[in-house]
Amino acid sequence: MIFASTKAVACPYKYPEAIQKALDWLKDKDLASMEVGTYEIEGRDIYAMVQEVTTQPFEKRRAEKHELYLDIQYIVSGVERMGYVPYTGSEEILENPEGKDACFYTNLENEAFVDVTSGAYCIFFSNDIHRPCIAAGEPAAVKKVVLKVKEALL
Repeated sequence: MIFASTKAVACPYKYPEAIQKALDWLKDKDLASMEVGTYEIEGRDIYAMVQEVTTQPFEKRRAEKHELYLDIQYIVSGVERMGYVPYTGSEEILENPEGKDACFYTNLENEAFVDVTSGAYCIFFSNDIHRPCIAAGEPAAVKKVVLKVKEALL
């Protein structure tokens, strides 16, 4: 998991090309006025989902992990709490829907949380269980972009 911000001073390190392409897409858009929907960046290898959500209490959010795509969860406006725990293979599966790139988990131990604000993002890889859309206090409106990048591109 990587937690960073587009507002931070540029660092000398470089992300892999596919991740950088997704992040560059964010910089070129007026995200605040973009319509909710899915936008292809590089076909279905890299794409963005612009979402308007209402955060929910922790108990109503499921922890998830993906095999094929990494998630870059970028906050346009609002505050969203996100949970994270490294995948060990011993976690209890809640649901593993066939044909979907998502597996849901329950009863996680040592889950950590970060409040993600406007301009910040979390990158979750296939070995990262994450729980998005948690309320940081009371439920609130959040506009966000979830960028999906095929891990095979890394």
